[in-house]
Amino acid sequence: MNTKHHIAPTPRVPGVLAAPALAPLARVTLSLDPLVSIVGRHVRLSAKARQAIKRDLTEALAQSGVEVASIPASLQAAQAPAVTDDLVMTTEEAARLVGVSRPFMVKLIESGAVALHQRVGNQRRVLRSAVQAWQAGERSRQAQALKRVAVDLDDEVFGQP
Repeated sequence: MNTKHHIAPTPRVPGVLAAPALAPLARVTLSLDPLVSIVGRHVRLSAKARQAIKRDLTEALAQSGVEVASIPASLQAAQAPAVTDDLVMTTEEAARLVGVSRPFMVKLIESGAVALHQRVGNQRRVLRSAVQAWQAGERSRQAQALKRVAVDLDDEVFGQP
């Protein structure tokens, strides 16, 4: 009979080293929201996913010897610049957003009317803000054209004053 005690090894996650339980090497006060928003620009994130990413970042930093302390919400607004989540869209999604065809959206991107955010293989990605900026400019241009047509029609129908 074998009387040696067997201690089960701790489970290991590939690529992650187990950190010894030591005092933190550094204490950092920061908001993880800007880091999470970077991920949110490329992938749609639910509120639950955002919290999970923040938790994972905090744990990863703790394993590296960095203790993360959150900035109080009252100070975040005063100190940190506003971070906007600008959704990255495919040409199909962008076309649907503004009510045009996908080929027309591609032509807008290729002409530079809508800024290209990134290219993935032969696929194009644009930021929602760029599509909305084009749409706002297009609406303004259309409104000016309609005003000119209205003035021309008034002159034609009612005569020159």
